[in-house]
Amino acid sequence: MGHLIRMEKWAENLDEVTVGEWLKREGDCVAPGEAVAELITEKATFQYTPEEGGVLLRILAEENSTVPVGFVIGFIGEPGEELPVGVLETNRALIEAKKAEARLALELPDEALSAARPAGGLRATPPARRLARDRGVELEDVAAWFGDGRRLTDRDVEAYLAREKEATSDGGT
Repeated sequence: MGHLIRMEKWAENLDEVTVGEWLKREGDCVAPGEAVAELITEKATFQYTPEEGGVLLRILAEENSTVPVGFVIGFIGEPGEELPVGVLETNRALIEAKKAEARLALELPDEALSAARPAGGLRATPPARRLARDRGVELEDVAAWFGDGRRLTDRDVEAYLAREKEATSDGGT
């Protein structure tokens, strides 16, 4: 019998999780307790390790996507086993509910929005914020360099720093 990798509410203030990197790909065997994905919350980054083993049959959340609590990001089972009925519909409903919540937030007065939004409206993981602060980098510069509105990760800050170092060593060209 298959195992759904569902984002549970591990903490009272946890509403969403960012899927960092998939450590396994569809079709890979997974041993019990073996890490399959990196998960990022506002407070920590950790690896998801299922208690059950099998084959990673489906990945339902892309890397760097942010999903609400309750969302099924993957499915582990035996070869040929099908994803349980209703999982995709439940995932869609969770995403729609999150979108509706975001639309409601747009209707709030500007004062309420500015209090709820991170400085500059940037979305960045705590490790990205920490690395940028420690290295003296403005997250706005990193976001402008990528230019795609993504939620910045520590890997994004590292890529930006590497590009800056390369530009400096090439004489700024």
